[in-house]
Amino acid sequence: MNEFKKDLITAYEFKTVGKNKQALEIYEKCYKEHPEEFSFNQKNDYAWTIYKTRIAFFSDEDELFENVEFITELVEQRNFNKSGSCVYTSSIFKVLNHLKSQNDFASMIPWLGKLDPDLLDEKPFRKYGRINKSHRQQYYDWASMAYYQNMEYEKCIEVSKTALNSLKRFIDEGDTWLRWRIAKSLTELGRLKEALTYYEKVIEVRHDWYMYRDIAEIYLRLKKHWISLDYLCPAILSDEPNKVKAGIYYTCYKVFKSSNMPMAIKHAQLYYLLRSESSYPVAYEIDELNFDETQLNRRELEREIRDLWIRYKFKNQKMQHGTVKSFNEERKFGFIKAENDDEIFFHKSEFEGENVYIGQLVSFYTEESFDKSKNRRSIKAVNVRGEQ
Repeated sequence: MNEFKKDLITAYEFKTVGKNKQALEIYEKCYKEHPEEFSFNQKNDYAWTIYKTRIAFFSDEDELFENVEFITELVEQRNFNKSGSCVYTSSIFKVLNHLKSQNDFASMIPWLGKLDPDLLDEKPFRKYGRINKSHRQQYYDWASMAYYQNMEYEKCIEVSKTALNSLKRFIDEGDTWLRWRIAKSLTELGRLKEALTYYEKVIEVRHDWYMYRDIAEIYLRLKKHWISLDYLCPAILSDEPNKVKAGIYYTCYKVFKSSNMPMAIKHAQLYYLLRSESSYPVAYEIDELNFDETQLNRRELEREIRDLWIRYKFKNQKMQHGTVKSFNEERKFGFIKAENDDEIFFHKSEFEGENVYIGQLVSFYTEESFDKSKNRRSIKAVNVRGEQ
């Protein structure tokens, strides 16, 4: 047996006992001298020692790219479904994960192009006690995101639809986020009615304020202002702080200014104050209104506007009155005895005020809920307010 083969055997033995640095030194020496002598398996073993010593816990970005690039030249992508592992795929995923953490979406696209998604596994896997996305879903998530962020909207739509049509199972509502990017891409392309069909699917699952805002903006562009109101309402009444969703009040201004200027001005004033308190610029259209900040009270505007939208939300429902019959302080829920003697469930999170006590007179609206303990639909009290 010649010295070259002995060295490769030694390198393999080091690798099998976890001495990857020693193995790598030998593999590098041998590959530099006789690359043509390496078998498929020896190249794969060499690649894994590079991954474990220089890629898995890298410290230098340039070295990461250089080492992964070398691995893509050394070995080919294997079918993850058959092999159960692939150093080619694992290395590129390391790069993609790093670039995503840096929000460097432009650089992600060439690396995504080095992968064949059909060779990636589709089965979610368990790690650290939780179920994780399959490699194929993760690939499509990254591709969809990268194309959207790089304003390659047609490609974002194409890759997202491919994922929706090919994947049988999604983790972490992955299918919903793909539909969301399709909707946003269609909106950017001016295909507004198509975008709405995807948004409607999205909000069946997700109820994020900005999704409702986006739908409202589309109806505004379609000159259907009255429909915009139905989507602005849940966005404004959501729990996120106003400073986070300040822009929605500018959308409200645009919706109202053609039909109800006093209402439009109130929303513009709140938008102006919220923007003034942050580092974000004020829209030129609002800046031109020349508001005197010293004459405006943000808390009063917030309270008044919220009350307006609560009334809009329940415009087809009469406010009810009743008395708190019971309240569990530990579990934060109780029951209200309404004027018609119905007993209605409420949660402390729906109570406007600090203290809840038995015998307290309250006003409230109702909406549909689901009683998990009885496995049936029910009614709950919302926007509960104590009365003097």
